[in-house]
Amino acid sequence: MAAGAIFGHSAPVAIQLFLCTVGPGDEPHLSGLLARLDEAERDRASRFMFERDRLTYAAAHALLRHALDQVAGVQRPWRFAADAYGKPSLDPSLDGMCFNLSHTDGLVAVAVSRRGDIGVDAESIARAPDESTFTNLVLAPEELAELEGCADRPNRLLRIWVAKEAIAKAIGLGLSLPVKQIVLRGEMPRLIALPEAHGPTGAWSLHSERYGLHWLALATRHGEATPALRIAMTVEQLLAA
Repeated sequence: MAAGAIFGHSAPVAIQLFLCTVGPGDEPHLSGLLARLDEAERDRASRFMFERDRLTYAAAHALLRHALDQVAGVQRPWRFAADAYGKPSLDPSLDGMCFNLSHTDGLVAVAVSRRGDIGVDAESIARAPDESTFTNLVLAPEELAELEGCADRPNRLLRIWVAKEAIAKAIGLGLSLPVKQIVLRGEMPRLIALPEAHGPTGAWSLHSERYGLHWLALATRHGEATPALRIAMTVEQLLAA
């Protein structure tokens, strides 16, 4: 297991980010990952058609339990609840701990905070974004204007999408949130507009980066979104932890 750089210090640490790479070579570890999950999670994993999707889901939820153990400082039989929009939380709550997770081809990510809601999203750079869908459903006019003349439109679209998803997941309204009203600007996306009920934008912090073969973003309105601590590991290391 490798600990990343410490970007800052607080007591407790503001945001802790846990990352785990997942690949075809990890398929023999699927049973070990499933053993870390509860019955409901194992049932959901069994519904995926492809083993790679079962593996990614199981790794994400095993990583979530490991991350919560690390942040809480004790192993617990964690239980979860979801609100009307599907946003998960601890049940019962514990010391203000909030979490969010994301999984995509090759990577799972979990962010944990004791300061309030957080969103994390990751996406493989291999994904080919559908420009017509982005134009019609995702991008604001200001964002479309910035894309004109962009040398690498697919990667730019993915970076915008991941950043918007992180913000949307922190808000927690699911598909009811109009993502076109989340407006970003600049090569390093910065938030310039939100649906009125979720502003002001100055209360928000957004962190976006390229992480290997993935785009990664975190968002919060409770302090700094740049992770104060990040831990990166493989599936094998996760199972050994």
